[in-house]
Amino acid sequence: MLRVTSLLALALALSTGCASYAPPVRSPTYGAPGRLRQGDLEIAGGGAGAIAPVGAYAGWLAYGVRDWASVELGVDGSRNGWAMGFLGGRFTHAPKRERKLHGALDGEVGVGMGAGGNDHCDAQETRCSQRKWNQRVAFGSYLGGGAGYHFSWFALYARGRIQQTVSDGLPATVWGTLHGGLQFRIARTVDLFAGTGLSGFFTAQSPNSYFWSSDAGISVHFDVRGRRGKSQARRGVRLRM
Repeated sequence: MLRVTSLLALALALSTGCASYAPPVRSPTYGAPGRLRQGDLEIAGGGAGAIAPVGAYAGWLAYGVRDWASVELGVDGSRNGWAMGFLGGRFTHAPKRERKLHGALDGEVGVGMGAGGNDHCDAQETRCSQRKWNQRVAFGSYLGGGAGYHFSWFALYARGRIQQTVSDGLPATVWGTLHGGLQFRIARTVDLFAGTGLSGFFTAQSPNSYFWSSDAGISVHFDVRGRRGKSQARRGVRLRM
């Protein structure tokens, strides 16, 4: 009971700004690995936060350069907290994705830059900064990975991500997330995902801080080159011959 109470207290402290930290580069996780193939374009977005998927939001575009590699460009932000842009790559191992039942692994790496962060200030402090979040230049990087198993129209997955960020006038911050979740596919082009687990951050000026978090998002992806349909048609012709 004490642990649950402490987690709720920390979540409340974060939402009211009673902590000093540089902002994360990316807040929502990605969902299950293995969504994109070569030539696919993805438009996606989601929200993340403590206890419920509210508080921080992100949107991104991704393009499948190869079946195993894609690039991602997006933005992440929180009202009165931060606004970050990010650029990254995702590397996927899913050799049996043509089957209805198959596993998939991926790794992600990227960098981000923007503005934001929070400077703790309470009644006991005789001096505190009056700078707003948008007056603090911030940048950082992230590294993560995921594992999932696809059952035709839905998938189970687990993801982890670590981020290191700095912001002007704030302590360097390390963020960590470990989530598990579900993803559902609609009409082969839309995926809905939602997950929950532990998140936390660490700075040199404070002890480790962990809290329960969750996120949810949507992905719309389609083959912009049309190569997949043509290659499948050619295979069909060869088989008939």
